[in-house]
Amino acid sequence: MKTTLNLRFDKSTIEAAKEYALKKQTSVSEIVETYLKKLTTRGQKKEFVSDRLIGILKQYKNLTDKEIKERYLKGKHNA
Repeated sequence: MKTTLNLRFDKSTIEAAKEYALKKQTSVSEIVETYLKKLTTRGQKKEFVSDRLIGILKQYKNLTDKEIKERYLKGKHNA
């Protein structure tokens, strides 16, 4: 059963959220609901793929695209 929840945000946040939702072909309500479900299911059986990927690219944070490509090719051809 769906019910209503009133939230308050500053105008620019609401505008940005609506724009994002439009690009993703969804609604702000659906985005907020998905996020809240994710927050409230941590530690339970339900796992999100994104939880396992958080931080996986930190090692590349300060590298240029060229340096990342060179590392990839070096690893690929040295294997």
